[in-house]
Amino acid sequence: MPTQQERRADTRARLLAATLDCLVGHGYAGTTTQRVQDRAGLSRGALLHHFATKDDLLVAAVSEVADRQVARLRAQAGAGTDPVELLRGVMSGPLFLAGLELWQAARTEPVLRAALLPAERRVGAAVRDVLTDLFPAAHAGRADVEGLLALHRGLALTSVLRSDPELERQVVRLWVDRVMGGR
Repeated sequence: MPTQQERRADTRARLLAATLDCLVGHGYAGTTTQRVQDRAGLSRGALLHHFATKDDLLVAAVSEVADRQVARLRAQAGAGTDPVELLRGVMSGPLFLAGLELWQAARTEPVLRAALLPAERRVGAAVRDVLTDLFPAAHAGRADVEGLLALHRGLALTSVLRSDPELERQVVRLWVDRVMGGR
């Protein structure tokens, strides 16, 4: 039988997973607390017990996205994944899209912006560590990491109007070859 602490952690995880699903499926504006609690299959009381406000929920979602991105990046890097596929895999898909929704909302939401800054630093540091491991001779600096993150955000935004996975793969390969010295 699960302990109260395990049940609490499970409820919180369900709420955060539902929040990320809503961000991807409905965008920031469509991510309402009602929609999140319905998607999680939980009561209003359960939601409010963990997150008193929508801002609290979305700030926690910022950390969740960053933590999952870092974990996924490190796991795939440790598995010997091709660098281009590793970078494309981590910087695309639903988790990345949820992060983009939060990023865009942070432009006008000071609470989100304040939460996003340290989360982005964690992701950037993890990307830099992985790039240093993958390309020891390249000495990935801050500009290299920021360039990579900006490239992927741009590719994600472009894919809204035009999806061309092969072209995206070629663009990332070009970045890897030119900036990181290939592999």
